[in-house]
Amino acid sequence: MAAKTFGTAHLYGIAGTVTNATVVSFSDDDSHAVADTTVNESGVIIERRYDDVTTDASITLKIQAGYTIPAIGTQLTYDSTLYIIETVSRPQEAQGFRQVTLGLKTSEGITLV
Repeated sequence: MAAKTFGTAHLYGIAGTVTNATVVSFSDDDSHAVADTTVNESGVIIERRYDDVTTDASITLKIQAGYTIPAIGTQLTYDSTLYIIETVSRPQEAQGFRQVTLGLKTSEGITLV
């Protein structure tokens, strides 16, 4: 059965996919890795400089039988963006599906291939 939308249309759900896993949640935060200021003789900020946009992200996956949990330092592509995996968390509970949460990072000054 197709979804029915009434009123204002908004984007719904999660944008990307991961092979052999179901994306439960994804969040990303952009910041500048290089931020500096210049002050004048009175200590008043007269200049701000921002550089190196860096994205820190977190993705939680409900893993399927064919999924291999990646190691830290490897790469993951999600929603057409390539990230380095910085952390891997594997929480388990008695009455729940196995999940893995990956901490991801990408920076504009580093070209991942």
